[in-house]
Amino acid sequence: MREEEVFRGIAARVAARDYSDYVYVRPGYLDANGAWVREPAPEDMRWMEERGSQEHLAALAADAVDPLPPLEPASVQAVDEAEQALGHPLPPLLRRIYLEVANGGFGPVMGVAGGSTDDLGLTAVDRLDSREPSGLLPIAYWGCAVYSYVDCAGRGAMMWGFDPNSGLAEHSFHAEGISLVDWLDRWLNGRLEQPCLAPDPA
Repeated sequence: MREEEVFRGIAARVAARDYSDYVYVRPGYLDANGAWVREPAPEDMRWMEERGSQEHLAALAADAVDPLPPLEPASVQAVDEAEQALGHPLPPLLRRIYLEVANGGFGPVMGVAGGSTDDLGLTAVDRLDSREPSGLLPIAYWGCAVYSYVDCAGRGAMMWGFDPNSGLAEHSFHAEGISLVDWLDRWLNGRLEQPCLAPDPA
């Protein structure tokens, strides 16, 4: 039941073209009443604001937010090829999202072939590396080489973080302690944060 709620929530956000954590708004400022006042600017100029911020909501109320482009689902072939490359089936919820809603592109989520990529133009499948733990699929890119992975080999589709900037070498992979369902639910509710490793002070 919870998986169905998360699926429907993501599908609704994608259908409403409200799926990015950052939005493009037409230049302006908040007045004393919190309303967005447009400023003279070239027609093609946009500012980036965090989704849900006061600026975003005020610009939205003033019809100063550009709609995001529609997202397309993945092909069955692309998802099947991802599972073959990984050597494990995708978690049912992720497979369904890819096939019925979007091939990545919502929040930090990466796609399979033909879908959303990281800043190097790599899909989740392109990022697979035989030197990394088996069964982990990188499904989210956060910038600065930080990724979130879902464990497709273990029970519960648990999430893992990868932060090569941690200085912890082989320990850069770490369990996040939440399932894919919880992780996606956090994104839907604006509570998802990138994985972060902090050395144990002891």
